[in-house]
Amino acid sequence: MKQEETLLSHSTKPKQLWLVFFSICLLFLAGIYLSLRFGAISYSHNQLMEVLQEPMVQSAVQDVVVDLRLPRILAALLVGAAMAQAGAIMQGVTRNAIADPGLLGINAGAGLALILAFAIFGSLHYSQILLICLLGSFLAAILVFSLSYQAQKGYNQLRLILSGAMVASLFSALGQAITIYFDLSTAVIGWLAGGLVQVNWKMLAMIAPFIVLGLILAQLFAHQLTILSLNETVAKNLGQRTFLMTLLLLGIVLLLSAAAVALVGSLSFVGLIIPHFIRIFTGKNYRILLPLTAFAGATFLIWVDLICRSINPPVETPMSAVISIIGLPCFLWLIRKGDHL
Repeated sequence: MKQEETLLSHSTKPKQLWLVFFSICLLFLAGIYLSLRFGAISYSHNQLMEVLQEPMVQSAVQDVVVDLRLPRILAALLVGAAMAQAGAIMQGVTRNAIADPGLLGINAGAGLALILAFAIFGSLHYSQILLICLLGSFLAAILVFSLSYQAQKGYNQLRLILSGAMVASLFSALGQAITIYFDLSTAVIGWLAGGLVQVNWKMLAMIAPFIVLGLILAQLFAHQLTILSLNETVAKNLGQRTFLMTLLLLGIVLLLSAAAVALVGSLSFVGLIIPHFIRIFTGKNYRILLPLTAFAGATFLIWVDLICRSINPPVETPMSAVISIIGLPCFLWLIRKGDHL
């Protein structure tokens, strides 16, 4: 226990940590304010304040701000927090700096399930799309878990990564083949590009409980994740049941990622880049890393969504394209630093 506390105290940088937290707070508040004001239609500060003071009064401004932009902002907040925190947990469990939730086959599973549903039923209600994506993500993750476990040797992180890559590649190939055969490009292109354009209060009410539950569970097991991420031998010596804890934490990753993917579609980089940036200041202390990563991920996706709405209004720029443009230089910078990869 003393060894663990020493490692954590050396890895955390309190002064820089408070500066990062304060900076994220400013970006978070500025992002929400600008997202409420600007878009295809822009409003003045006074118009926005009038709506926020009396949100139930029907008006043209209220229809846009309360019924369209506010649920979209909340969705970006929840999805960003879920994806970033899921990435941090995944990296801690596998002790792999380039691991992300996609290694569980979640994106590919959701995509294949959605494509199959469109091929069979033709058109789908948004509630059906959400449930199908959740089901596909869970089935893909169960398949990855099954392939990465051996009865005699148990669970192995390397097998999990290889199994996830194999399942994701297989499901992606099957999805592309079915899309071409049934000419479903138009039906699934929006989901593949990622975005929050269709989010409403009803969709948010369906998915938000899953994400909130996952975020709470992650924080409850943050200390156990810290121990597990240091070294499996150390974790066992401290009395941790590493196999059971690994399955539990991967289950939380699945819950967070599947819910986020069902709501926003297929996105990458959020669960990879954000945890790396925050870990520079927190080290492997997941009791600090997880909440700060979730906060940073929420802030990041709010700004990404604002950029997507503002580049070429009223046309929506695909969210995955904007994230890739932002994420690739950040990833190259982290590789050059080398200390946290």
